[in-house]
Amino acid sequence: MTAFPASRVETGEASIDVRVFGAGPTLVMLPGLGRSSHDLDAFAVALASAGHRAVLPEPRGMGNSTGRLDNITLHDLARDVAAVIERLCDGPVVVIGHAFGNRIARCVAADHPQLVSLVVLLSSSGKVQPTPEIAEAIRLAQAIDTPRDVRARAVRDAWFAPGSDIAPWLDGWSQRVMRAYLAAAGATPLDHWWTAGSADVLIVQGLCDVSAPLANGRLLRDEIGSRATLIELADVGHALPVENPELCAETIVSFLRTRAANRSNAHG
Repeated sequence: MTAFPASRVETGEASIDVRVFGAGPTLVMLPGLGRSSHDLDAFAVALASAGHRAVLPEPRGMGNSTGRLDNITLHDLARDVAAVIERLCDGPVVVIGHAFGNRIARCVAADHPQLVSLVVLLSSSGKVQPTPEIAEAIRLAQAIDTPRDVRARAVRDAWFAPGSDIAPWLDGWSQRVMRAYLAAAGATPLDHWWTAGSADVLIVQGLCDVSAPLANGRLLRDEIGSRATLIELADVGHALPVENPELCAETIVSFLRTRAANRSNAHG
């Protein structure tokens, strides 16, 4: 399945390229830190094949998307996504954030509640940090001067389950965007976005995720309360939608169908 021609959304201070796969209920998809939206292409195709419209904004600073990166907050990045929803979507949508993208997804829900029907958080990091060994593996995996063989070991150790194909994350990191987005998160108080405003939340964690330890998803579910559902998946790590896009899509589609059926029964 190929994407529809890219659209360009002007937000006032940023210009965001957007690609769309499929037709049906809309899912807006946000990639991880310093990663392109192309990370999520196979995931988007799987969702589109299941009858959904997958909308992929390219983060500002990545690809042809432009915008100020100095002195920004998560609110600025959330405003980019909100502009895409307002321009290209009809009604409240599901916003899916992978890894760092889940912070932006939660901020979109908190700042623009009328635009979001559900937030899906994949591989959520948080208040429980990885071990020092995994933190060092993350650093080596992302650094530009890491030898290729060392990088490969670090990528596998930090982000993938044993036996998974690590090739998609051996390259493609933007150091400039990583620095800017981490600074944006640091400049945004946690209580502005942490629990995704008043939106319903689906938290999906891989049981092999050592970069965002499992306690994070469980703690976040407890903090959000009855609005949150937690699903844990075997044999996948932090790179969840890249590592096994079909499983990730199947999990979300199944949840959405059950949620819709429950709502229909409740109003029937």
